[in-house]
Amino acid sequence: MANLGTTKEMINQSTFSPQNPSAESIVPKANPEPLPDWDTALAEWKGLWQLHFVGFALLYLSVALFSCFCVWHIKRRSKGMTLGNYFFAVCLMLMLFSMTRTLFLLLDPYESHTVLHLPVLAVRIMFAIGYPCLTSALSLIHFAFLEVNKLRLISRRLQSIKFLICVIASHFIIVLFIYILITFSPKFARLLILCQTILIAWWLVLALCFLYSGWKVNWEAYLTAKFFKKQGTKDRGSSAGSSDSSADFVVHRSPPPKGVQKIARISGLVSLLAVLYASAEIYSLFALYHLYDLEGDDSVDHWTWWAYQTVTRFLDLLFCFVIAYVIFPSTQTEKKHQSQSVTGDSNSVRANPNIVIKPTGAIGNGLDAV
Repeated sequence: MANLGTTKEMINQSTFSPQNPSAESIVPKANPEPLPDWDTALAEWKGLWQLHFVGFALLYLSVALFSCFCVWHIKRRSKGMTLGNYFFAVCLMLMLFSMTRTLFLLLDPYESHTVLHLPVLAVRIMFAIGYPCLTSALSLIHFAFLEVNKLRLISRRLQSIKFLICVIASHFIIVLFIYILITFSPKFARLLILCQTILIAWWLVLALCFLYSGWKVNWEAYLTAKFFKKQGTKDRGSSAGSSDSSADFVVHRSPPPKGVQKIARISGLVSLLAVLYASAEIYSLFALYHLYDLEGDDSVDHWTWWAYQTVTRFLDLLFCFVIAYVIFPSTQTEKKHQSQSVTGDSNSVRANPNIVIKPTGAIGNGLDAV
């Protein structure tokens, strides 16, 4: 009997020994994405940890409340808005993004279990769904730019709302599928590289598109102003009586329209932030997470991780502020009257067969037509 007990003990030790690869593969890693050693990190961060997740949660909450107000406001006035449907969808994306980020940070920030111990899948879905919401909102804003200013970047079939919706839906599906898959099968953790690669590519495409569109709108506004100035010069030469009125007209047209200035600011900000976000993702992919090396250390340096998360949360909020700047419709009534006064004068540009320029009214009204 003693020999039998010894034999059983030897079998158990050989079966569940760490040197047995089959036994090690039975218990997968609980978290395939590298995180800091929470005990060490929380002890060294001290109040910085609470400042991070509570502070950002409150900021996201304020964005969520603002987006709820905008959803109600735009829905109530959508019948009289040129871009009402687009910006209503943008508001919904902003609301979903800010709400999920708020819940993610308040309930179980970064799966740290310092507040609550939620199911891992729920926490990851709350976090993962944020990026498609943010990129979708910016993509819809850019599409609205193109539509209102009659710009064509690619073929008509690809530059359509149906194609854009398909791309946005595909992004949501891919991200959710990968995060659900790696939660139940951590051995597929390297698929997170695909998520980050898609996100990096999306940021870079958005940066290029906004940069080109902003330049195009400003260039056409310059050509329109140049045409009016040339016409005013001709009128001054024809008669002295019309000279004064023409001079007044030229002075009135000389400053860039406010809508053009707004598009330029938004295009520049989005392009800059998108490049910064892509750079942060590239850094995390190669330097912080080391391409999700599952054979390496499961944890990352806690100070580097904290700095990366803080920077990306700041970039999130800056994007939210840019989107809020676009969709806030408080000055719509005034802008609408201004655009109507410009449209009538722009008809002379359309009537000239030698010039193919989009009217200043369409450009200046690019964002304020909401």
